[in-house]
Amino acid sequence: MQPLPAQARAPFLDALRGLALVGILAVNLELLAGVGMYAALHGVSTGYTVGREILAFFFSGKFYTIFSILFGLGLALQYRRFSEAGLDALGLLRRRLGWLLGLGALHGVLLFEGDILATYALVGLFALRYLTQPPPPGLALGFLGLGYGIYLVIVRLTWNTEDWSGLYSNEIFRTGSYWAVTSERLFNWLWGTLAGTFIQGVELLGLFLLGMYLAPRWQTLGPATLWRVVAVGLLIGIPVNLYNAQHPDLQPLRGLGGLAFALVYMALFRLLWPRLGWLHNLQYAGRMPLSNYLLQSLVMSTVFYGYGLGLYGQVNPLWFPAIAVGFVGLQVALSRWRLARFGQGPLERLWRSFTYRSGHLG
Repeated sequence: MQPLPAQARAPFLDALRGLALVGILAVNLELLAGVGMYAALHGVSTGYTVGREILAFFFSGKFYTIFSILFGLGLALQYRRFSEAGLDALGLLRRRLGWLLGLGALHGVLLFEGDILATYALVGLFALRYLTQPPPPGLALGFLGLGYGIYLVIVRLTWNTEDWSGLYSNEIFRTGSYWAVTSERLFNWLWGTLAGTFIQGVELLGLFLLGMYLAPRWQTLGPATLWRVVAVGLLIGIPVNLYNAQHPDLQPLRGLGGLAFALVYMALFRLLWPRLGWLHNLQYAGRMPLSNYLLQSLVMSTVFYGYGLGLYGQVNPLWFPAIAVGFVGLQVALSRWRLARFGQGPLERLWRSFTYRSGHLG
């Protein structure tokens, strides 16, 4: 089975995925750059506080929500495409997710302990059961409500403890060798994947199901519906995210605020799509999201960790959105060059090869 040709893809979805890469990097920099270490070394300045609040209000929880909805939507579209081709759709998707789980393990241990690929794979394997019978939206909302409730309970139970104090600050990342950092990452990734699948898995399942529900419908949503989504999202999202911004480490209502603003961003992106012009170029980064996500981890861990340039704890979080925009802009150019010559990203090509168990990469 051949890769989906560029003319058969949906540029809007690819560009939305590229936009999500910007927000995901901005938030991941809190871990990669060590915002807690910055506060310990330089103090809590006005710029630091404003930077954390901007990230909490506009970014945190919003872009992994977009990415997760698109992940579920992608599973549904792939299932339909495989089925129409007479292939074992569920078998192929299980193989893809199995490869993703292995890649997530390598990513989490060797590059970035904040990996979410393994959790996506584990939750995705469970979500496959809902592909044969399209899930009703109420089921997705039920899982989302349960997931948000689990997270809120855990936050409230640890509100007055020191459990969260070291989340964004680790001396090993600032001064350690590659092997010392990798040992730390191994422990953090194992614990993070187990805890993340339990704490965040139900929420992710709800987002995947929401994407599956939208897969056959997203192109039929008219302006009136989209503007209602914007209005409701802002009505809920503004007060919730203002509250989260006052607690940038814990963000008790991160999931709800993230969903509200994610839907606003997606609806506005759809409404304004014909007039966005140069932002259409985000589709190139969005066509090879796996390669670009891991490239972000490779470059940023080398820039910030002690075995690289050692900037861990040295960059004010106020700069994180600008860094993310600049780096993804570079990824857009690299992706366009790569796709013009090879049609796929390098990891996407390997992923396809593994999925079909072919003896070549063509």
